[in-house]
Amino acid sequence: MISVVRDREMERTKNDFFPLLGLPDFPAGKPVRRVLVAGSRPEGLTVYLAAFAAARGFEVLVADGANAFDPYVVSRFARQEGLPAEELLKKIRVARAFTCHQLATLVRERLEARVSGEKASLAVLLGPATLFADEDVPGEEAALLFRKMLAGVRRMSQRGIFFLLSQSFSQTNKNRSFLLRELAGMAHAVLKLKPEAETLRVVLDKPPRRMPRPWEIFEEFKRLP
Repeated sequence: MISVVRDREMERTKNDFFPLLGLPDFPAGKPVRRVLVAGSRPEGLTVYLAAFAAARGFEVLVADGANAFDPYVVSRFARQEGLPAEELLKKIRVARAFTCHQLATLVRERLEARVSGEKASLAVLLGPATLFADEDVPGEEAALLFRKMLAGVRRMSQRGIFFLLSQSFSQTNKNRSFLLRELAGMAHAVLKLKPEAETLRVVLDKPPRRMPRPWEIFEEFKRLP
């Protein structure tokens, strides 16, 4: 069972998502509302964190631009926590996009309209840069759409919505590397995943730090069957 904060801390942070993870060295004195998980196969951890949020009462909405949402990760999390998997899955609303135009519309128009505002909300974007790397879409058009989408993310986060973004480095081509730079620049914090000899190392890359250290929630994720 995950025990990231004590009961009295849960009450204090119930409307703030990222402090629940117990991540050290986040920007001091600044609200953390946009976090990017990037690197080697980040989708599994991101979906795991979506399940973590749903189990703690957050409204969770997923915009999937990489066809990467894995319900079995949610089911394994539920089993680990002793929760009904079907009920937990119902608390996570998933919408998939297959073109960059669909994803931009999904984020800028439909996502904001579906957030209730009655409780804390976490928006999860899987592969937000992946579809914009499609070379069938001209670079200038892709850049304009991408920047409009990120502007929508910024606007919604200023309203109090938390954003968890997941981007695989292997899913963007070198000609569109600016997508990753702008995505990372928009995030308040970047978690880089690096595989090391059958294990997973998580490094807080923004703000920069000298030495990585293990965090309980990621250790729990790695032990999932």
